[in-house]
Amino acid sequence: MKKFLKITGVFSITILLSGSILTSCSKDPVDPFAGKTDPSTIASASLIAYFPFESEPAAGAAVDKSNSTITYVKKVGTGGFVTGRRGNGYQGSATQAYLEYNVAAGSALKTLDEVTLSCWIKTPNTTSGAAKIFNLNGGDAFMGNLVLMQESQAVGDSVDMKFYFFDSSSPEWKGQDVRKQSDKFLNDKWYHLVSLYRKSTSTIELYANGKLVLTGIRYSGPVPAGGGAQPLLGAITLGSDMTKVHFGAWAQQIAGTPESWMSYYKGIVDEFRVFNKALTAAEVKSLYDAEVTMINP
Repeated sequence: MKKFLKITGVFSITILLSGSILTSCSKDPVDPFAGKTDPSTIASASLIAYFPFESEPAAGAAVDKSNSTITYVKKVGTGGFVTGRRGNGYQGSATQAYLEYNVAAGSALKTLDEVTLSCWIKTPNTTSGAAKIFNLNGGDAFMGNLVLMQESQAVGDSVDMKFYFFDSSSPEWKGQDVRKQSDKFLNDKWYHLVSLYRKSTSTIELYANGKLVLTGIRYSGPVPAGGGAQPLLGAITLGSDMTKVHFGAWAQQIAGTPESWMSYYKGIVDEFRVFNKALTAAEVKSLYDAEVTMINP
Protein backbone atom coordinates (compact mmCIF):
# COMPACT_ATOMS: atom_id res chain seq x y z
CA MET A 1 0.00 0.00 0.00
CA LYS A 2 2.83 2.34 0.91
CA LYS A 3 4.56 1.54 -2.38
CA PHE A 4 1.41 2.44 -4.34
CA LEU A 5 1.03 5.71 -2.48
CA LYS A 6 4.68 6.55 -3.10
CA ILE A 7 4.39 5.88 -6.81
CA THR A 8 1.16 7.88 -6.96
CA GLY A 9 2.83 10.81 -5.19
CA VAL A 10 5.75 10.82 -7.61
CA PHE A 11 3.36 10.66 -10.56
CA SER A 12 1.36 13.60 -9.15
CA ILE A 13 4.51 15.70 -8.67
CA THR A 14 5.58 14.93 -12.23
CA ILE A 15 2.21 16.11 -13.56
CA LEU A 16 2.41 19.28 -11.50
CA LEU A 17 5.93 20.04 -12.71
CA SER A 18 4.96 19.34 -16.31
CA GLY A 19 1.99 21.64 -15.99
CA SER A 20 4.19 24.34 -14.56
CA ILE A 21 6.63 24.03 -17.45
CA LEU A 22 3.82 24.11 -19.99
CA THR A 23 2.27 27.15 -18.29
CA SER A 24 5.58 29.04 -18.23
CA CYS A 25 6.26 28.16 -21.85
CA SER A 26 2.87 29.46 -22.91
CA LYS A 27 3.47 32.97 -21.47
CA ASP A 28 4.09 35.76 -23.96
CA PRO A 29 7.72 36.96 -24.04
CA VAL A 30 8.45 40.24 -22.30
CA ASP A 31 8.30 43.14 -24.76
CA PRO A 32 11.47 45.25 -24.24
CA PHE A 33 9.67 48.27 -25.74
CA ALA A 34 6.57 48.05 -23.55
CA GLY A 35 5.78 51.49 -22.16
CA LYS A 36 8.29 53.15 -24.51
CA THR A 37 7.66 55.59 -27.35
CA ASP A 38 10.01 55.99 -30.30
CA PRO A 39 10.85 59.73 -30.36
CA SER A 40 11.19 59.54 -34.15
CA THR A 41 7.41 59.11 -34.35
CA ILE A 42 6.90 62.68 -33.04
CA ALA A 43 6.44 65.08 -36.00
CA SER A 44 7.97 62.31 -38.11
CA ALA A 45 7.03 63.90 -41.45
CA SER A 46 9.15 66.95 -40.53
CA LEU A 47 12.23 65.09 -39.22
CA ILE A 48 15.00 65.66 -41.79
CA ALA A 49 18.12 64.50 -39.92
CA TYR A 50 18.75 62.22 -36.94
CA PHE A 51 22.17 61.71 -35.33
CA PRO A 52 22.00 58.95 -32.66
CA PHE A 53 25.79 58.90 -32.05
CA GLU A 54 25.84 55.20 -31.17
CA SER A 55 29.27 54.69 -32.74
CA GLU A 56 31.41 56.21 -35.45
CA PRO A 57 29.73 55.70 -38.85
CA ALA A 58 31.61 54.47 -41.88
CA ALA A 59 32.91 57.18 -44.19
CA GLY A 60 30.14 58.10 -46.62
CA ALA A 61 27.35 56.66 -44.46
CA ALA A 62 24.07 58.53 -44.81
CA VAL A 63 22.55 60.31 -41.82
CA ASP A 64 19.21 58.78 -40.88
CA LYS A 65 16.09 60.64 -42.16
CA SER A 66 18.22 62.81 -44.49
CA ASN A 67 17.43 60.93 -47.73
CA SER A 68 21.18 60.38 -48.11
CA THR A 69 21.81 64.12 -48.54
CA ILE A 70 23.89 64.36 -45.35
CA THR A 71 26.81 61.92 -45.16
CA TYR A 72 29.51 61.25 -42.62
CA VAL A 73 33.06 62.36 -43.41
CA LYS A 74 35.35 61.90 -40.40
CA LYS A 75 36.09 62.22 -36.70
CA VAL A 76 39.01 64.45 -35.81
CA GLY A 77 40.89 64.60 -32.53
CA THR A 78 40.36 63.10 -29.11
CA GLY A 79 36.55 63.12 -28.92
CA GLY A 80 34.69 59.84 -28.97
CA PHE A 81 31.54 57.83 -28.37
CA VAL A 82 30.71 57.26 -24.70
CA THR A 83 27.69 56.29 -22.64
CA GLY A 84 25.01 58.81 -23.49
CA ARG A 85 21.43 59.47 -22.47
CA ARG A 86 20.16 56.69 -24.71
CA GLY A 87 22.80 54.15 -25.64
CA ASN A 88 25.91 56.13 -26.57
CA GLY A 89 26.47 59.80 -27.32
CA TYR A 90 29.30 61.90 -28.74
CA GLN A 91 31.70 63.60 -26.32
CA GLY A 92 34.02 66.36 -27.46
CA SER A 93 37.24 67.50 -25.88
CA ALA A 94 38.93 70.66 -24.64
CA THR A 95 41.56 70.02 -27.29
CA GLN A 96 40.87 69.66 -31.02
CA ALA A 97 37.88 67.35 -31.52
CA TYR A 98 34.92 67.36 -33.90
CA LEU A 99 32.71 65.33 -36.24
CA GLU A 100 32.29 66.39 -39.88
CA TYR A 101 29.46 65.68 -42.34
CA ASN A 102 28.92 66.69 -45.97
CA VAL A 103 25.67 68.42 -47.00
CA ALA A 104 24.62 67.66 -50.59
CA ALA A 105 22.78 69.95 -53.00
CA GLY A 106 19.38 68.33 -52.41
CA SER A 107 19.43 68.56 -48.62
CA ALA A 108 16.34 69.92 -46.90
CA LEU A 109 18.74 71.91 -44.72
CA LYS A 110 19.21 74.26 -47.66
CA THR A 111 15.52 75.19 -47.97
CA LEU A 112 14.53 75.68 -44.33
CA ASP A 113 12.18 78.61 -43.69
CA GLU A 114 11.79 77.65 -40.02
CA VAL A 115 13.56 74.99 -37.98
CA THR A 116 13.75 72.98 -34.76
CA LEU A 117 16.87 71.40 -33.22
CA SER A 118 16.53 68.92 -30.36
CA CYS A 119 19.06 66.92 -28.36
CA TRP A 120 20.20 65.68 -24.99
CA ILE A 121 23.06 67.69 -23.47
CA LYS A 122 25.42 67.02 -20.57
CA THR A 123 28.25 69.49 -20.29
CA PRO A 124 30.49 71.21 -17.76
CA ASN A 125 30.65 74.98 -17.58
CA THR A 126 33.30 76.62 -19.75
CA THR A 127 35.28 79.76 -19.00
CA SER A 128 37.64 79.37 -21.94
CA GLY A 129 35.41 80.69 -24.73
CA ALA A 130 32.27 79.99 -26.74
CA ALA A 131 31.95 76.35 -27.88
CA LYS A 132 30.00 75.13 -30.91
CA ILE A 133 27.82 72.08 -30.29
CA PHE A 134 26.16 72.03 -33.74
CA ASN A 135 27.25 74.15 -36.69
CA LEU A 136 25.80 74.26 -40.22
CA ASN A 137 28.44 76.11 -42.23
CA GLY A 138 27.89 78.15 -45.35
CA GLY A 139 27.65 81.77 -46.44
CA ASP A 140 28.18 83.20 -42.96
CA ALA A 141 31.75 82.01 -42.71
CA PHE A 142 32.27 83.64 -39.31
CA MET A 143 29.36 82.36 -37.22
CA GLY A 144 27.81 79.64 -39.37
CA ASN A 145 24.31 79.52 -40.83
CA LEU A 146 22.58 77.52 -38.08
CA VAL A 147 24.25 77.18 -34.70
CA LEU A 148 23.70 75.70 -31.25
CA MET A 149 26.46 76.72 -28.89
CA GLN A 150 27.60 77.07 -25.29
CA GLU A 151 28.81 80.49 -24.23
CA SER A 152 31.72 81.16 -21.90
CA GLN A 153 30.72 82.45 -18.48
CA ALA A 154 31.99 82.98 -14.97
CA VAL A 155 32.06 79.87 -12.80
CA GLY A 156 28.55 78.85 -11.78
CA ASP A 157 26.20 75.90 -11.50
CA SER A 158 24.34 76.53 -14.76
CA VAL A 159 25.28 76.49 -18.44
CA ASP A 160 24.85 79.45 -20.82
CA MET A 161 23.16 78.24 -24.04
CA LYS A 162 22.82 80.11 -27.33
CA PHE A 163 20.87 79.47 -30.55
CA TYR A 164 21.69 81.44 -33.70
CA PHE A 165 20.89 81.48 -37.39
CA PHE A 166 22.09 83.57 -40.32
CA ASP A 167 19.35 84.89 -42.60
CA SER A 168 20.97 85.33 -46.00
CA SER A 169 18.16 87.59 -47.23
CA SER A 170 19.21 90.22 -44.66
CA PRO A 171 22.93 89.64 -44.12
CA GLU A 172 23.53 92.55 -41.77
CA TRP A 173 23.83 91.57 -38.10
CA LYS A 174 20.48 92.04 -36.40
CA GLY A 175 20.88 90.06 -33.21
CA GLN A 176 19.45 86.90 -34.72
CA ASP A 177 20.16 84.80 -31.67
CA VAL A 178 18.69 83.98 -28.31
CA ARG A 179 20.76 83.21 -25.23
CA LYS A 180 19.91 81.84 -21.80
CA GLN A 181 21.76 80.98 -18.62
CA SER A 182 19.27 79.04 -16.55
CA ASP A 183 18.95 76.62 -13.67
CA LYS A 184 17.23 74.44 -16.29
CA PHE A 185 20.68 73.95 -17.88
CA LEU A 186 22.80 72.60 -15.03
CA ASN A 187 26.49 71.72 -15.15
CA ASP A 188 27.20 68.04 -15.76
CA LYS A 189 23.49 67.12 -15.64
CA TRP A 190 21.47 65.66 -18.49
CA TYR A 191 18.73 67.88 -19.88
CA HIS A 192 16.74 67.80 -23.10
CA LEU A 193 17.19 70.96 -25.13
CA VAL A 194 14.94 72.17 -27.95
CA SER A 195 15.75 75.36 -29.87
CA LEU A 196 13.53 76.56 -32.70
CA TYR A 197 12.54 79.44 -34.95
CA ARG A 198 8.82 79.95 -35.61
CA LYS A 199 8.09 81.93 -38.79
CA SER A 200 4.43 82.64 -37.98
CA THR A 201 5.43 84.70 -34.92
CA SER A 202 9.06 85.50 -35.85
CA THR A 203 10.18 84.04 -32.53
CA ILE A 204 13.20 82.07 -31.44
CA GLU A 205 12.36 79.76 -28.55
CA LEU A 206 14.40 77.66 -26.11
CA TYR A 207 12.91 74.71 -24.21
CA ALA A 208 14.43 72.63 -21.41
CA ASN A 209 12.93 69.25 -20.53
CA GLY A 210 9.76 70.02 -22.48
CA LYS A 211 9.16 73.48 -20.99
CA LEU A 212 9.64 76.91 -22.56
CA VAL A 213 12.40 78.88 -20.82
CA LEU A 214 13.04 81.73 -23.26
CA THR A 215 11.48 83.38 -26.29
CA GLY A 216 12.44 86.44 -28.32
CA ILE A 217 11.17 88.34 -31.38
CA ARG A 218 13.33 88.40 -34.50
CA TYR A 219 13.24 91.40 -36.84
CA SER A 220 14.28 91.76 -40.48
CA GLY A 221 15.71 95.25 -40.04
CA PRO A 222 15.87 98.33 -37.85
CA VAL A 223 12.98 100.62 -36.96
CA PRO A 224 12.13 102.65 -40.09
CA ALA A 225 13.74 106.10 -40.16
CA GLY A 226 10.32 107.76 -40.44
CA GLY A 227 8.93 105.77 -37.54
CA GLY A 228 6.52 102.87 -37.52
CA ALA A 229 6.77 99.24 -36.53
CA GLN A 230 10.03 97.36 -36.83
CA PRO A 231 9.48 94.70 -39.54
CA LEU A 232 9.27 91.11 -38.38
CA LEU A 233 11.54 88.56 -40.02
CA GLY A 234 8.92 85.95 -40.97
CA ALA A 235 10.19 83.03 -43.04
CA ILE A 236 13.96 82.68 -42.96
CA THR A 237 16.35 82.05 -45.84
CA LEU A 238 19.46 80.26 -44.64
CA GLY A 239 20.69 80.02 -48.22
CA SER A 240 21.73 77.16 -50.48
CA ASP A 241 25.49 77.41 -49.99
CA MET A 242 25.80 75.30 -46.83
CA THR A 243 28.17 72.40 -47.40
CA LYS A 244 29.21 71.09 -43.97
CA VAL A 245 27.80 70.11 -40.60
CA HIS A 246 30.19 70.00 -37.66
CA PHE A 247 29.66 68.89 -34.09
CA GLY A 248 32.13 70.27 -31.58
CA ALA A 249 34.10 72.99 -33.38
CA TRP A 250 34.05 76.35 -35.11
CA ALA A 251 34.82 76.51 -38.84
CA GLN A 252 37.85 78.65 -37.97
CA GLN A 253 39.20 75.94 -35.67
CA ILE A 254 38.84 73.42 -38.48
CA ALA A 255 40.54 75.76 -40.96
CA GLY A 256 43.32 76.47 -38.47
CA THR A 257 42.55 80.19 -38.03
CA PRO A 258 40.56 80.46 -34.77
CA GLU A 259 40.26 83.51 -32.57
CA SER A 260 41.44 83.14 -28.99
CA TRP A 261 37.93 82.99 -27.50
CA MET A 262 36.75 80.11 -29.73
CA SER A 263 36.56 76.89 -27.75
CA TYR A 264 36.00 73.23 -28.58
CA TYR A 265 32.89 71.66 -27.12
CA LYS A 266 33.88 69.20 -24.39
CA GLY A 267 30.49 67.98 -23.19
CA ILE A 268 28.28 65.11 -24.42
CA VAL A 269 25.53 65.50 -27.01
CA ASP A 270 23.08 62.71 -27.83
CA GLU A 271 19.97 62.00 -29.92
CA PHE A 272 20.35 65.10 -32.11
CA ARG A 273 17.37 65.79 -34.41
CA VAL A 274 16.65 68.46 -37.03
CA PHE A 275 13.07 69.27 -38.08
CA ASN A 276 12.08 71.42 -41.04
CA LYS A 277 9.36 73.14 -39.04
CA ALA A 278 8.89 74.79 -35.67
CA LEU A 279 7.42 72.19 -33.36
CA THR A 280 4.35 73.23 -31.39
CA ALA A 281 4.67 73.43 -27.62
CA ALA A 282 2.62 70.22 -27.41
CA GLU A 283 5.00 68.46 -29.82
CA VAL A 284 8.02 69.63 -27.83
CA LYS A 285 6.48 68.15 -24.68
CA SER A 286 5.56 64.92 -26.50
CA LEU A 287 9.09 64.64 -27.86
CA TYR A 288 10.57 65.08 -24.39
CA ASP A 289 8.15 62.55 -22.89
CA ALA A 290 9.04 60.04 -25.62
CA GLU A 291 12.78 60.64 -25.14
CA VAL A 292 12.44 59.98 -21.41
CA THR A 293 10.94 56.55 -22.04
CA MET A 294 14.09 55.54 -23.98
CA ILE A 295 16.87 56.78 -21.68
CA ASN A 296 19.51 54.50 -20.22
CA PRO A 297 18.51 52.86 -16.92
